[in-house]
Amino acid sequence: MRIAGTLLVVAACKSVGPPADETLGPPRIDAVESCSAPAPATSVLPVPVRPPADPYRISPWALMGFRDREGFHPATLLCDLPSRVLVVAAEQTVSGGKRVTGGTAWSIPRGAATGRAAVPVPILASSPGCLEGQMTCTWATGSVDEPTIDQLKGPQWVATSGWVHGVEDMCRALPDDTIAVCSTANRLAYVELGCQDGQGVKLQLGLHDESLERHYDLDVENPVARLYGTADAPSGDTFTYRFTGAGDAKGHYKSASLTIDVAGKTGRLDLDGAREDCLAFGIYRR
Repeated sequence: MRIAGTLLVVAACKSVGPPADETLGPPRIDAVESCSAPAPATSVLPVPVRPPADPYRISPWALMGFRDREGFHPATLLCDLPSRVLVVAAEQTVSGGKRVTGGTAWSIPRGAATGRAAVPVPILASSPGCLEGQMTCTWATGSVDEPTIDQLKGPQWVATSGWVHGVEDMCRALPDDTIAVCSTANRLAYVELGCQDGQGVKLQLGLHDESLERHYDLDVENPVARLYGTADAPSGDTFTYRFTGAGDAKGHYKSASLTIDVAGKTGRLDLDGAREDCLAFGIYRR
């Protein structure tokens, strides 16, 4: 609860996502280091281009979702929890002057249950949804494990922040300038802007092992390892980010790459030479 309160206060002080050509100020990197140089303009970020705006879409800035035997399921929230990944596809429209809510939430198991089919639950029409003046959008499912999901409003480029009321608590808290996310069976990996030096767009990778105790620094969860790198030149609709670093406290995780295939709607993490497919992924669109 202490962390959830902090998140809400931070969100209330910021505006929504940046327009396409805005140059951002120096970012705060995971509450650990400060950058002296401003971040690059969003128009040069190594991410796909955003499609035409839909005023009724709840999360318009990112492509998010997961793929199963039935195909790709787009999402509006990717909530990474220790034992599972909760993928939410919320809908809110207006009909006859009234707000209409709906959609689906899927629970994708981790650990020994990895490989089982994602369990869908409907978002109830009675959900409050997104209300003006509120800092969260609230989705009710009626499920025992996630009866209510509060999705945090705010400036996140890839929507990952929220609170699940039920058997677990807060979705893993990631920096606002995260441009790509991958939840595998074993961990969460995310790519965010790094400190810039004028030589291309500098990025960094954060890793969260699911089995470890969660630690926070202000409103952001500390990763177990942080690596540094850049993006490859885009290859069609495929975006690859490569990183190296000192690794974690045990000397693991010294090299990594994250690849998102926007057309194929798949993602994979390669960590110290071992491949892990993304159970779910998200990528910002400029």
